[in-house]
Amino acid sequence: MKTFLYVAFILIFSSSYAQEVKGKISTEAGPLYPASILVAEKSKTVTNDRNGNFSIKLEPRVYHLEISSENYSPKHISVTVSNKNVDLGNIIIGQEEKLDEVVLEYYTSGEKKAIEMRQKSNAIMDVVSADAMGKMPDISAAEAVQRIPGVSIDRDQGEGRYVTVRGTPSQWSSATINGDRMPAAKTSGDLLGNRTVPMDLLPTEFLEYIQVIKAITPEYEGDAIGGTINYIPKFSPKKETLRITGSIPVNLRADDKVGFNSTVLYGNRLFNKKFGFLVMSNYNRRTYSTDDYEVVYGNELHNVNTLDVRNYQGVRTNTGFNAATDFRFNKRNKIYARGYYSQFLDEEDNRKTMHYFNKTTSNAVLRWSTVDYLFKNYGGEFGYESKLTDKLKMNAKVAAYTSWAGYNGPSSATKNDRGYYYGNWIQTVKYGNMVKVDGKDYKFLQGDGPAGYVGDPANNIQPHFVATYDPEKYYLDRYVTSIRNVEEKDKVAALDFDYDANKDLKIKFGGKFRDKTSTYDYRYITWIYDTKAPKAYLNQWEREAFPSNNWFPELNNTYDNLKFNYPTERSFIDPMGNPAIAKNLKYNYQDATNSSYATGNYDATEKVWAGYASGEWDLNEDFRLVGGVRYENTAVDAKSYEFNDITKVVTPVYGTKNYGAFLPMAHLIYKPSQKLDLRAAVTRTFARPAFNELSPSTRVNPDNHTVVEGNVDLKPTFSWNYDVIGSYYLNKSDYITGSAFYKNLSDLIYTQSHDEIRTVGGETFLYKVSKPLNSDNAFLYGFEVGFNKKFSELPGFLSCFSLKGNYTFTKSQTTLEERGDEKIGLMNQSPNIFNASLIYEYKGFAARLAANYREAFLVEIRDNPGADRYQDKDFHLDMNLSYTTSNKITFFIDLNNLTNQELGYYHGVVSRPEQVEYYGIRGRAGASYRF
Repeated sequence: MKTFLYVAFILIFSSSYAQEVKGKISTEAGPLYPASILVAEKSKTVTNDRNGNFSIKLEPRVYHLEISSENYSPKHISVTVSNKNVDLGNIIIGQEEKLDEVVLEYYTSGEKKAIEMRQKSNAIMDVVSADAMGKMPDISAAEAVQRIPGVSIDRDQGEGRYVTVRGTPSQWSSATINGDRMPAAKTSGDLLGNRTVPMDLLPTEFLEYIQVIKAITPEYEGDAIGGTINYIPKFSPKKETLRITGSIPVNLRADDKVGFNSTVLYGNRLFNKKFGFLVMSNYNRRTYSTDDYEVVYGNELHNVNTLDVRNYQGVRTNTGFNAATDFRFNKRNKIYARGYYSQFLDEEDNRKTMHYFNKTTSNAVLRWSTVDYLFKNYGGEFGYESKLTDKLKMNAKVAAYTSWAGYNGPSSATKNDRGYYYGNWIQTVKYGNMVKVDGKDYKFLQGDGPAGYVGDPANNIQPHFVATYDPEKYYLDRYVTSIRNVEEKDKVAALDFDYDANKDLKIKFGGKFRDKTSTYDYRYITWIYDTKAPKAYLNQWEREAFPSNNWFPELNNTYDNLKFNYPTERSFIDPMGNPAIAKNLKYNYQDATNSSYATGNYDATEKVWAGYASGEWDLNEDFRLVGGVRYENTAVDAKSYEFNDITKVVTPVYGTKNYGAFLPMAHLIYKPSQKLDLRAAVTRTFARPAFNELSPSTRVNPDNHTVVEGNVDLKPTFSWNYDVIGSYYLNKSDYITGSAFYKNLSDLIYTQSHDEIRTVGGETFLYKVSKPLNSDNAFLYGFEVGFNKKFSELPGFLSCFSLKGNYTFTKSQTTLEERGDEKIGLMNQSPNIFNASLIYEYKGFAARLAANYREAFLVEIRDNPGADRYQDKDFHLDMNLSYTTSNKITFFIDLNNLTNQELGYYHGVVSRPEQVEYYGIRGRAGASYRF
């Protein structure tokens, strides 16, 4: 910080060599106010006063000024500054140059506007526009943002879901919509209960821009160690706009191969352009199929305990609405309202067999699960913008957002009892290819186990049945419905002011209040088959053929020996639907009042008060210093439950946490010319613990034998961030950039897990117990390089090519006390990320090929370092082909995952796979019309 101030002090004196350039902006009717004067060579903008007058200091040379005002096209003039002041006199902008289409011509595409936003922002950011998103085969906000330097995504069923910035855990980055933190609710996965927002909720068609702010300024929310990802939905257009898109998504791997996608958008300005509005709807139904095998190992010997082989067939449907409106009373006052609704329904059928090599009875399990995941995210804001005086602007707004996650089925259940539903059939089999270690039989993969033992290869792990495998011997164990209803609600009020103290100093200050509630409702219903009754074998259910004719083609159909006729969904969707079986079922309802499942429930409230102040000081024509501070106070109240397994009594437990975050920030910006932009920043940011981490609860899942404990004493993670970046703009659409960053982290939160024998509901099993803890300090550093270039200067067809690319390197280190002060990297941090897009555009035709590579990285820390869980490297290749006719109809084809990249996780080393999923290639073909 001292260095920044010292440099600023020295640079003040350099302005003494500059001369004053002044003038007056007018129309034929008189002075024009407000108007902006951009000095192209300096990327510096000033605003005139109410009398139309402006003044700017410039060093001797030739400059090009661009003068613009709302409802007028820009006017360009040249000025030569020598050793004396320059008076440009009265500069007239003619009324006949009035507007909209000329302005749109100036910004010939949203991509150029996005680059301009990047240039003009005081924060260090990258921006992707609706134009750029529309040119790539990306269906969601998550997939669109992966094209930005330093950003990677996690996928579910082959589609992008969670976003990671600069290799930091996804919950370290704020997902905001119009600047407000989005609430997060999820029902499944490793990120259950934390603040990460599943971004497959937002279709790309909803969005006008995505900003990834990597070094924030004080007006941005401070919980942004990785960065802030700000999603800006489409807003009221400047003129009448109509867009209609329809397409047919296709997935040849799926049983149901074809879906439907449509988007309709209409907007206009009425009442002498004072009132603007936009409405749009989006519907996207697509199918998927996934082949998946999963392996569970012992932590010490790395023996194979379980082989789980699956087939998923599903349909995903996004439904959404977006609306925006504004009313401009005059040039000084405007009100606006924006709102959206987004729903994501994932109807998934999962057929699988699980083989437990560490058990001697009931060791083969057939599970047929049907689940309709339902996610909703909606909200809106109402605001008032006013220019209170010539120097003071105000923006006041209130907003409310809701995120809900639960289930839409099964159809046989009442709405309150819908959840993850499955039938469990079991049998006892004998497995071969086992070896004795200390008197006990174990199974290993190749390279593991005692000398002389030959295990299965990683891509062909088999049960090795001693006798013929007979699926007809599976008999009913139980039906289960696992119910989770998760909801977060945010109420927000914010007030922001911009004050122009003088032509060289601007001051921003304001505050925000957020009241968040988070609830987690966890219940469990079982229908257990009486073990004393005659066994109910598979032949008592209606049957159907296995849904995939070509199962695991990538592995030469190695698991076809596990295919057989499964029960139909309609034959078991209603547990009591078969009278012969229903009479032997015992019904058990477990919730927050009567069972260990109470420990999975919590209610929490979080109140955040935030205030900030910052100054933007133009030291001279080339240097700008931006500095300030933000303070956020967070108060959390949480309620959960304890369950006594002996007395069967449920007792409420409470926890509170109150902490403050003092966040100073400073940015130094140096722009010696219109093309060169150099920046340095020092910022302090933080990451709040998640509600599930703070909850004073012990969440037990007897279904998959896991226990997740909370820790109300967790501290937030803080980070001092140091950034330098240089960008060189060749023109308004081409640039090269490079940056380096370093983060000094304290009170890291990580999940520590270990195996433990526990008795739950009278049954004793080996459970995986996980608990969040604060670790020692850590650091992270890296660099990014990127470029964006259209080769228009090349001869012939080569002039039609463009190339975009970026590369990010990150490295980190922290200390684990529980593992003897072992040094490891951060979780979810890929050391190397690469993106590239090759684009060919000629007249109406365009072809775009986009590549994305991410190196392997750590995702879970376990008590034995050789057992840590990693996600394997991946390389995705996507393509878009389009042709636009003269009447503005565009025909297009999108293809995703041309490399047929699988999703892989491994146990310590890549030769021990823990989970491998194959998705195949997906695509869509369609047409769109724009007016």
